[in-house]
Amino acid sequence: MALEEKREKRPPVTPMMIEEEAALRNGSRGLPPGPWAEAAGPRPRTTERHIAVHKRLVLGFAVSILALLAVTMVAVLLSVRFEECGAAADGPPRVGGNGSLPGGARPPPRAGQPPGRPEPEEQARGGEATAAAAEEEEEEEEEEEEEWQRRRLLPPWARPRLPRHLRPLHYNLMLSAFMENFTFCGEVNVQLEVRNASRYIVLHAHRMHIEAVRVAEDKLAGAVRVARSFLYPQTQVLVVVLNRSLEVQRSYNLKIIYNALIENELLGFFRSSYVLHGERRFLGVTQFSPTHARKAFPCFDEPIYKATFKISIRHQATYISLSNMPVETSVFEEDGWVTDHFSQTPLMSTYYLAWAVCNFTYRETVTKSGVVLTSLTKLLWSRVDKLSKE
Repeated sequence: MALEEKREKRPPVTPMMIEEEAALRNGSRGLPPGPWAEAAGPRPRTTERHIAVHKRLVLGFAVSILALLAVTMVAVLLSVRFEECGAAADGPPRVGGNGSLPGGARPPPRAGQPPGRPEPEEQARGGEATAAAAEEEEEEEEEEEEEWQRRRLLPPWARPRLPRHLRPLHYNLMLSAFMENFTFCGEVNVQLEVRNASRYIVLHAHRMHIEAVRVAEDKLAGAVRVARSFLYPQTQVLVVVLNRSLEVQRSYNLKIIYNALIENELLGFFRSSYVLHGERRFLGVTQFSPTHARKAFPCFDEPIYKATFKISIRHQATYISLSNMPVETSVFEEDGWVTDHFSQTPLMSTYYLAWAVCNFTYRETVTKSGVVLTSLTKLLWSRVDKLSKE
């Protein structure tokens, strides 16, 4: 009876109740079916289509970043290339096929000819003879520079300091001074020690005409063939390109024949003048400190390179020559010229070297160590005396 009474008291199930129960099971929070119930219901999770769209967006963003980086790198490379071309166009002229500069240092003029002006016949003949060689030389130089650029390195002749693969041991320098037209010619033999193998010899040379370059092994062995040589005015160096690399821990002899002007700028080997009894007289003297020895002879013109020097100066008999060291012998020639051979210097840098060609009268004196000096050699000898004390 009790169970039947309870069943009778339970309210009847209506269709509305069935719909509400179904809505609760579907997660519509008991709202009746309709647009509001659909809006309030839980949203489905991200579908595979949405994931694919996100992946495409991320990939597109990454591709755009890479493209921007590539364009930036190309622009930087082009700007660097344009700057190099502009510097080459604004810089000094390129070297000629014989290692000289067009319009720069020239061979010494003949007697009676104005200094610095070669004869028109020689200039025309030299221009015709070296035109084809100059073009070939420029092409080879450009190819080598492009090769170094592909390696992303500066060639050894374009660097501000000399490469360290060679070390000079001794210089043997022979000079001939022509005071009537203010020119001089020279022959320098440099004994080199090879520290690292290389087919390039790079040393300083500025404002001079190079006539010949030869390289021999240990002075007595056969010559090492020189492929070509050229002056590089931007860094004031002479570059000697060999057909093969120099061997490490071997000694080689570099011989260079050259000529240049005795200029009037108080640097390098320059000229000066004075008036005596109404007559103007000239002299040639040197000023190599700090980096002007390269204007007088090809050399390793940096203080780190120290070597010994043996100087010989040929001049007219009406002049005398002086240098750091005393004269060992003087050879008088029949044509009125004299060659003075000076003693070998101690180990020193190039800027300590000095010489003079003049017609001064002089007085002699004796130093504390017993060395006989003239009044004009006191300053030159003081440099050597200072080195010996150090």
